[in-house]
Formats: sequence, structure tokens, C-alpha cells
Amino acid sequence: MLNRDFIIRKMTEQDIDEVTRIERESFTLPWSRDSYIGELKNSFASYLICDYEGDVAGYGGVWVVFEEAHITNVAVAPIYRKRGMGRALMEELEKIAKDKKAVRILLEVRPSNTPALNMYRSRGYLPTGIRTAYYSDNGEDAILMTKLLF
Repeated sequence: MLNRDFIIRKMTEQDIDEVTRIERESFTLPWSRDSYIGELKNSFASYLICDYEGDVAGYGGVWVVFEEAHITNVAVAPIYRKRGMGRALMEELEKIAKDKKAVRILLEVRPSNTPALNMYRSRGYLPTGIRTAYYSDNGEDAILMTKLLF
């Protein structure tokens, strides 16, 4: 899909080194290279890349199991933030979930991640629960957010 000056496409194994670089820049508990290789083989998972002029600028993933979808992660490299790439990735992940007949989509987010919270709220996600001490690096809770897809 074409969005402004970037393209959203499927993640390939050739993207994983750049994905893990962005992962380390974005999260205190980054996923490993092997985790992403495994995810590309997972029949429940779909992973996308935001490609800016041949560079991996961001990525996101979703699992769809029966009627429920779960955003596994979304991140944009710091130098590419605030250009609509995160929103575009979310939009495409939601389309995948709908195409696979999911009726709701959910995700976890740190209460301290204000930019992500604001973006999710603007896309129609509502807080539906708290996962106590979800993040093992500092014991921070996670806000569970849900959006209906019908």
C-alpha cells in the first residue's frame, strides 16, 4: 500500500536485522532476531514493514486466532517518527485482522508511553483492563486496550 512517501509491505527474513535494530532503539525488553524468525513461520502471525526509500523505517505485527486479534508490536525508528508511519501500520494490521474475520483487536501499552496511548485512542482503542506488573524490566503495569472491528 502506498502512503505518502513510504510503502507498507510484508516483512521478510531480509528485514530482520533492521527490525531488531529498531526494536532495541524502541523498547527496554526487545525481541531477539530468533523471535522474529519464528514469527515469520507462525501461521497465526502477520508482520509488516514500513519501507521508506528502501530503508526499514518501522514494523508491526498481529496475531489472529479465531475471532480475536492481538497486536504484538509496533515501532518506528526514532528518525522517522511523527510522519504517520505508526498509524499506517496500525491501519494495515487492522485490515489483516478484519480479513481474517476477527471481531476485536487488542494490545498492551505502558501507561508511561503517552505517544502510543494517544495514537491508539485516536484509532478507536479503549482501555479495557490492566495487566498488573506486566513489564518485567521495571514492574510497570500494562493498559489493555481493545477495539471492535465490525
